[in-house]
Amino acid sequence: MRRALSLLLTLCLGLSLLSGCQFSLDRLANGGTIPEPPADYTGTQDGFRYTKSTLSGQERYLYDQILPALQNQETEITDLYPDTAMIQKVVTAIDRDYPELFWFSGTGQIETTLLAGKALEASYQPVYTMDAAQREATQTQIDQWTADCLATIDRSASEYDQALGVYTYLINHADYQMVDSNSIVNIMVNGAGLCGCYAKTYQYLLLQLGIDVAYITGQAGGESHAWNLAWLDGTPCWIDPTWGDPVFTGGDESQGPAYEYFGLTSDDLTRTHTIDSTVPVPDCTANTNNYFVRSGLYFPSYDATALVSTLQRAMAAGEAQVSVRFADDAYVTACASLLDGGELSDVFQQAAQRAGVEVAPLSSLWYTRNDEMGVLTFLLPT
Repeated sequence: MRRALSLLLTLCLGLSLLSGCQFSLDRLANGGTIPEPPADYTGTQDGFRYTKSTLSGQERYLYDQILPALQNQETEITDLYPDTAMIQKVVTAIDRDYPELFWFSGTGQIETTLLAGKALEASYQPVYTMDAAQREATQTQIDQWTADCLATIDRSASEYDQALGVYTYLINHADYQMVDSNSIVNIMVNGAGLCGCYAKTYQYLLLQLGIDVAYITGQAGGESHAWNLAWLDGTPCWIDPTWGDPVFTGGDESQGPAYEYFGLTSDDLTRTHTIDSTVPVPDCTANTNNYFVRSGLYFPSYDATALVSTLQRAMAAGEAQVSVRFADDAYVTACASLLDGGELSDVFQQAAQRAGVEVAPLSSLWYTRNDEMGVLTFLLPT
């Protein structure tokens, strides 16, 4: 063994086969290979970083090696344990956990140093989308967007109310458009982006408020998709700000946010979404953060009188539209009575009369239906 190590050092110093060629005693003991990261490593704490919490000790060790270099925008990260799959998994975890690393593309090149076919060490060369000066200027714009958004949020309110306020603000200040990345820059600087941009921007803003939130990926509508997992007042739930934007669903931006996808249970989410296996997630079973339940707009059974009262309150408050959700069987009954049976006109007339407003005849009443979520949305007279 001693002779083999001597030969290795001779090759390193004389022929310059290895970059740096500076071996610690641990590396010498491992034949020149970077030692395996410690399995019992717990990692440093930097706020709520969900994906990191799902990693093994060895993966967290690499995470804490790579993250500071990305934050400092270093061009090469060296002396990494040569497990390319582990490095890639850790880079993906950092990209999911840190929406504020907007200068990092999420991609890079892994290079492994070999000797006689044996991997000794690895390095990672990140791809950045801007230089330091551009990064500083962009951060200023992001800070202003953030300040404008958070100025509309009551910081003394519940986490539910704060998260709902950010959801509404984001949707009202973003458009769904094709872009070339999932960076928060697309929305917070350029005003438009894909689902990943919505989810990362929402994650960024909730983290600013100290609300635990994660970036989650999967499938929805037959395509790759991204949304959020949030713990509001201690209870986990699903939130999809992209599907809450009427522009995304082909609607008119003036309609305002759709709340079908705020505060969902896992059973509700999986009606339309499929969660991928990138990270383990909790089973969200409580509906206490569901928008309709929280707002008194959920009907376990169809009750025309209760619906009249709901519409009356919305009309009296001058709201432009109101959405209500029914339990599955109740939704079938509601659609049969209101839409097929012609009861909608009577319900509107009764609500309008009580609210002191005029309502158009049935032929002019506007509504949409979301059969998957059991939601009816009504445009109200103003």
